[in-house]
Amino acid sequence: MREKRRYLLLKLGAEGGRKFSAEEAKQLVYEAVFSLLGEEGAASAGVQLKEFDPGRQLLVVKAANKGVDKAIAALAAKTEFRGGRCCLRLQGISGAIGRLLAPSAGAAGKA
Repeated sequence: MREKRRYLLLKLGAEGGRKFSAEEAKQLVYEAVFSLLGEEGAASAGVQLKEFDPGRQLLVVKAANKGVDKAIAALAAKTEFRGGRCCLRLQGISGAIGRLLAPSAGAAGKA
């Protein structure tokens, strides 16, 4: 049986208005999850960066349904990246990526 998943829409912020590249965003997500959950916890949470909008600094992260709470906690706990302050703010959660990115969900257009 296929495992259910959730998609998280996150807004990436940094001090001084720093903009992150797609590669930096990916590294930040995985660093956050591995540092709080460890290798085994990260594997069970099933976190994966699916999309990134560098202009609006929006990320779509996929997580296993059973590990979504741990994934949110790990991402929210990340406050530093490459010597600067940063934050990941949860904007929405959905079981379907299309509904998460719909204009009525608070994110105009595709992330």
